Amino acid sequence: MYGDLALQLVTASHRSTLSTTPQLPLPKYALPLILSICLETRQLGQSITSAAETHGQVSLSQDRSLVCNLTVQHLAARRNKRCLLAYLQTRIGGMKERYWDAGGGLAYLLTQPSKQNVNPDADAPDLRSALSPQELDFLRGYNSLMLDYKSDFLDVLDLTASIDKPPGELMVDVRVLKDAGEVVLEGGERIEFRKGERFRLARSGVERLIIQGFLEEV
Repeated sequence: MYGDLALQLVTASHRSTLSTTPQLPLPKYALPLILSICLETRQLGQSITSAAETHGQVSLSQDRSLVCNLTVQHLAARRNKRCLLAYLQTRIGGMKERYWDAGGGLAYLLTQPSKQNVNPDADAPDLRSALSPQELDFLRGYNSLMLDYKSDFLDVLDLTASIDKPPGELMVDVRVLKDAGEVVLEGGERIEFRKGERFRLARSGVERLIIQGFLEEV
């Protein structure tokens, strides 16, 4: 039946947004299903064009059954288009959400493995593998725009830093959750972050590492 594939697409997309568990893996881009919906939409368009050319304007104005049939096909094609746009918009929103949650760290975001405690989709072990080539291009372009925009404010504020929990003090005690290697902080200080070690540092210098999961506040 017309629209069944489109309904399947948006239903699966909607289910992925229902969970209250944060940061579920973004489902793998449904390319085969999308191609099938596009094919169905083109076939509907060809059917409408062929019927209109075959029967002419007179039949279209007099034959109510023909008009009804063409109307159903037209509405089905439009519904397919709306479902595809809704699906893509939902995925764009998911990519932006993950980008901001990662503090604007695109390289980290594209290599971050799925969190095992949220039952990740086996077909989407990380964000990169879940995205289409066009979505990857969008995310890189979005990152470039953000870098250009925030470059004028970096000496005052990092616009991609988390503001969910305003800092209570300038210094913060942190524990290293996983090796981060040698990091150069804002003041030029070099620190080798090894798993299990603890430090007391300026929050502004390690905020991004906390967001990315290398450090945790203690």
